[in-house]
Amino acid sequence: MTAGTERVGDVVLAGEGPVLRATIDRPDARNAIGPSVVDGLEAAVRRARQLDARVLVLRGSGGTFCAGADLAFVRDAIDEPGGLEPAGRFMTVIGRLNAVLDEIEAAPFASVAVVDGFALAGGCELLLACDVVVADEAARIGDRHLELGLLPGAGGSVRLYRALSPARARWLLLSGEMISGRDAADWGLVTRAVPGGDLDAAAEAMIARLAARNGDSLAGAKEMIAAGRDVPVADGLAAERRIFIDHMGKNEEVRAALARFLAPKER
Repeated sequence: MTAGTERVGDVVLAGEGPVLRATIDRPDARNAIGPSVVDGLEAAVRRARQLDARVLVLRGSGGTFCAGADLAFVRDAIDEPGGLEPAGRFMTVIGRLNAVLDEIEAAPFASVAVVDGFALAGGCELLLACDVVVADEAARIGDRHLELGLLPGAGGSVRLYRALSPARARWLLLSGEMISGRDAADWGLVTRAVPGGDLDAAAEAMIARLAARNGDSLAGAKEMIAAGRDVPVADGLAAERRIFIDHMGKNEEVRAALARFLAPKER
């Protein structure tokens, strides 16, 4: 691997300035989520914090984002003695997966999912935890758990319902249908969908724009989003004012940015 790159479990991490890239690298398994992928996702969040990254980019290798959970692991782990007990192997991994998706959603950096191929079940849950999603128009996206008689266990039912209209969220959850990246963009499930040949260029332009933002401002904006979610409007506005005053009062970069903007006008 090149300098600045490391592999943790089945995720390859590569830092480039303010951007940390995390690539799930199980192409033979369509990047299915098992313990080794959770190891890598945990390391990605940890390293992004250590590096004060402004952007964490998540994608999959081999032409697909993530086809869901490693079903062989699920089958074996739930059949182990105590497999569904809180300390059992299955519930431990599910708990860790939930925790790392919560961390990605709440992190002070922006998270970008670059989606080609499939983003299904657990892969869709990973996508839903990210701030920005750019997808191949031909990608196939959906919850899919009910297709196998399963249920989402990593936030899918909550985040899907929050991301879409109730009618569309119910359909995707109950039917298990896959929709295209283009339809996902039309529905508001992903930020932008582009032809497959344009995916990398479109993603890099979006990543570069996010990486150019002030890190404290990114963190503050994400704090505002979290504080205003699912609360009365008055409470959300109060939280925004609190975060705004704190940011404006302590951040020297704010003053530097204002000075840069005003300097040509004051000459």
